[in-house]
Amino acid sequence: MTYAYERVDCHTHSAYSGHGSGSVADMVRRAEDLGLSTFAQTEHLVLPDGMDPLFETSMSSQTMKRYVDELHEQRERLTHAGSGMQLLCGIEADWLPGRTAELERLCAPFDYVLGSVHFIDNRPIDDSRDLSVWDDYGIDGLWRAYFESWLDMAAHPGPIMCFAHPDLPKKYGWHPSFDAREYNYEMAQAVARSGRMVEVNTAGLRKDAHEMYPALEMLRSFRDAGVECTIGSDAHAPKDVAANFDDAVGLMRQAGYGKLTVPMPDGDRRHIAIED
Repeated sequence: MTYAYERVDCHTHSAYSGHGSGSVADMVRRAEDLGLSTFAQTEHLVLPDGMDPLFETSMSSQTMKRYVDELHEQRERLTHAGSGMQLLCGIEADWLPGRTAELERLCAPFDYVLGSVHFIDNRPIDDSRDLSVWDDYGIDGLWRAYFESWLDMAAHPGPIMCFAHPDLPKKYGWHPSFDAREYNYEMAQAVARSGRMVEVNTAGLRKDAHEMYPALEMLRSFRDAGVECTIGSDAHAPKDVAANFDDAVGLMRQAGYGKLTVPMPDGDRRHIAIED
């Protein structure tokens, strides 16, 4: 199939993340079959001791080493095969207070690092098996705590290159009753000052949010602040690689973006025109 512009996927997971399925090889081959020009595998980073004892949502240190080795094997295979697809050795790092120095060390093997907030008080906000933090904070309280943690993440220097699903708490369809536009503005300004990127993440369309992350109004705040934007499916299985890519491009256009930003293994970025 021929598309009017290159297609990429800069946020994906496999069985290495505990709650995903398919091998890294399965994911990479799916990306090849779809004709993607850039594909980033971004498993969940190791969590502090006790937070994920059964490694259901993250990797162990030993598993992470195997993951890196397998990605390099896939990269070599692509090179030998003469593939034009660029494979990024990526990771998704959870922002946790006081973990900045550790993130530098843990993320060193990777050439693409996503930053995200999945935990408040070291408790998950988007794991249906335990949503007790929502009961304790309430919907508005949880959203405020999330925004503050996200702003803290964006304000810190470090290995993070792109910020993932910036309005993740809407995953279950729970929205704040207060006007969040001031937070949208503050988040966009924080990312702009950092010089890093944000993503349009299509996984929300497959959740009770029924819309992408971020929502159009928030994405416009990022665009107005001059923040560059990439696209990720947040696939947790091969079948969802690059899912709803065209919808994500459409959302970016609505927000006023004319270019899609693509990270590169050397830390640089390139751009794909998405204007009509």
